[in-house]
Formats: sequence, structure tokens, C-alpha cells
Amino acid sequence: MRINLIPKLTVRSDSDLQLLAGLIEVRVSEPFGALEPRESSRGRRLVLAGIGLAVLGHLLALVAVVGAARSAGGGRGSDVDLEAGGRFGVAYAVLCTYLGTQTVLLAGVVIASAYGGQRLKVGLIAGWGGGLVLTVGVVVAWFVLGA
Repeated sequence: MRINLIPKLTVRSDSDLQLLAGLIEVRVSEPFGALEPRESSRGRRLVLAGIGLAVLGHLLALVAVVGAARSAGGGRGSDVDLEAGGRFGVAYAVLCTYLGTQTVLLAGVVIASAYGGQRLKVGLIAGWGGGLVLTVGVVVAWFVLGA
């Protein structure tokens, strides 16, 4: 192999090419280097795992909120006719439960982010923020549409 990089510089072998690459700080990859597993796929898996864990946390928070609403309403279902004080009691229980579960979930995200590395941290924060926006968006749409 012969490469003319500079008019009076000729590279005649792979060892010369490696030496030149070391001098000018260029990385020369192996011919089959593309077939090896990449570090980016591990990072991508960590981000997706973080998103999955955070979304799972949001689902558990919603289960807790539904449970709080059922217990505050007497467990009679959603078609029960409550007076104003009863509706306030259910709304207060739901709000307190939701804020409590979100606080616990955010604390879990912060703690797991501290020990999990940068990619997991990005996934956890993205999953927590996305789940929060989705949950609040659904609740706002529910109230706006008058359900």
C-alpha cells in the first residue's frame, strides 16, 4: 500500500501508517473493527432502561392515586354521587397521594442517577420528565374536555 500524504512523505507499510497516525493523532481502525460491539449500544441500553424504570414508577404512582381515590370515596366506584365535601375529600386524597408518590419517585431518580452513571441518569430524568408531562397533560385534557 502506498499513500502520498505530503509531497515528500511516502507511507509504504502498515507499520509506517500506524507510526504516522500516532504522530498526527489520527486513529486508524482495524479492518473488522465495525463488527465489534460498540460502547454506544450499551449506553443506549442504559438510557432506555432509565426511561423504562421512570415510566414504571409513574405507572405505580397512578395505581396508588386510583387506590387513594377509591378508598377516599368509600370504594364504591366512580359512579357514586358524592356531596361537595366528599368530592373535596377525594380530590385532596388524590392530590396528596400524587404529590407524595412523585416526591418519592424523584428521590429515587436522584439516588439512582448518583450511582448509575451518566447514561442511566439521562434516561431516568427523561423518563421522569416525560411521564410527568404525559400524566399532567392527560389530567388537564380530562378537565378541559369536561369528563
